[in-house]
Amino acid sequence: MRRLRNFILRVYQETSGQAIILFAIVLPVLVAFAAMAIDLGILHYQKEQLQSAAQAAAMAGAMQISACSGFADCSAMTTAALDALTENGYTNITLNTQCGSTSGNNLILTLNNGPCALGSTANDPNYGNANYVEAVVSKDEPTYFARLIGINHVMVVARAEATLGNSPFCLYFSTGDTSASASEAVRINGAASITASCGLIDDSGSSTALLMNGGTLTTTVTDIHGGALINAGTISPSPSLNAPALPDPLSYLQPPVSGSCTSIPNQATTIFPGTYCNGITINGSENVTFSPGVYYMEGNLIVNGNDTVSGNGVTFYFSSGSLTMNGGSHVNFVAPTTGTYAGILYYQNPSDTSTIILNGDSTSIYQGVVYAPGANLTINGGGNVAAYTILDTQSIIDNGNGSFGLGDNYSSLPGGDPIKGPAPVLSE
Repeated sequence: MRRLRNFILRVYQETSGQAIILFAIVLPVLVAFAAMAIDLGILHYQKEQLQSAAQAAAMAGAMQISACSGFADCSAMTTAALDALTENGYTNITLNTQCGSTSGNNLILTLNNGPCALGSTANDPNYGNANYVEAVVSKDEPTYFARLIGINHVMVVARAEATLGNSPFCLYFSTGDTSASASEAVRINGAASITASCGLIDDSGSSTALLMNGGTLTTTVTDIHGGALINAGTISPSPSLNAPALPDPLSYLQPPVSGSCTSIPNQATTIFPGTYCNGITINGSENVTFSPGVYYMEGNLIVNGNDTVSGNGVTFYFSSGSLTMNGGSHVNFVAPTTGTYAGILYYQNPSDTSTIILNGDSTSIYQGVVYAPGANLTINGGGNVAAYTILDTQSIIDNGNGSFGLGDNYSSLPGGDPIKGPAPVLSE
C-alpha cells in the first residue's frame, strides 16, 4: 500500500504527460485487482459460513442413521438436516437427495446417505456407505466490485460427511424400561465374573436396579438409572447412580420373514438356514456346523451334553422359544459381517420373555449382538472369548464361577460397532 501511495503521489507531482498516460493505463488494472481482493474476501467468508452449515447438516443427518435403516431419503434424516440449516440462519432451502440434479437461485442442500458427490471409492473411501451422511450445500452468491469486469455471481459450494462413532456401551439392560418394577436388571451371584472392555447401562428405575451378591463386575463405565445394592463382591469403576435413561438402541431392527418348515435329518452334522417350526435340539456329544445365513426359530435351540456347535456368518431369530446351552457344551458362533443383520447373532422377538440360558465351557465364542429386549439372560457357567459381544436384554443373572468376557474389537465389521454412539463425528 505504501508503494501504491508513493506512486500516485509521484504521478500528481510529475508534470510530464508520460506519467499521466501511464497512470491512466495502470488505474483500471489496479481497480480490477482491488475488486477481486474485496470480492474474494467476501466469498471466502461466505464459504466458511456454508462449510459450517454443511457440517451441521451432515451431523444432524447422521444422528438419524439408525432410525432410517438405510433409506436414503428418510424423512427423519432430511428434516433433521433442514432444521440444522435453519438454525444456522438459512431459509428458502431447496432439498435434493442422492446426488439428484437440482438447480435454482436458493440455497441448495443435497443430502446423501451414503455419500456419492465425489463419484467413486477412489475419490471418497466412504462412497456408497450407508453408515455415513454427506451434505453438499451450494449457493449462487452475487459479487460487488467484480461486476466492473463482468463477473456478476459465483457458485459457492461446501461439503461435509459425518457418521456415528462407536457406542461406549456393550451391555444394555432394561433400555426403554425405566419403571421401578424392572428391579434387579443386573444381578451377580457367588463367584461370577463379568469383564467388559466397554460400558454398561442399566435403565431400571428401581433402587435395586443392580444387585451384587458376590463376584466381580469390571467395565469402562457403569451407568445406572436407578440405584445399586452391593451385599458382596466388587464393581470397578464405581457405578454412576441416577444416570440419564437411554432408549433401546436396537429397536429399529425388523424380523426376517418365515418360510415353510425345514426338517433336520437324523444325526445331521451340518444344518442349513431355514424356518425351524419345532426348534432344534442337539444331543449326544455331537459336532454340528451351522451354515451361514438366517435361522428362523419357532421353538427352542437346545444344545445338550458335551456337544460342539459352530457357525460363521449366522443369525438366529426366535419368534418364540430361546437358546439353551447345557452341560459344558462348546459354542463358536460368529455373526455376519455384511447384510441386513451384520453384527446380529441372536435376535429374540421383543414380546418373547423366554429366558436365554448359557452354560457353555470357558472358551466358547458368542461373537455378535445378543438382542432379547423382553427376556432375561442367565449365565450359569462358562465364558466367552469372542472379539466382540454386545448384550441387549431385559435383565441378566450371572451365577457362574467362570469369567464371561465382552470384547470391543469390531474390526471384522466394515461399519464398526453395530450400535453407534449418541454423538455424531465428522469424517470429512
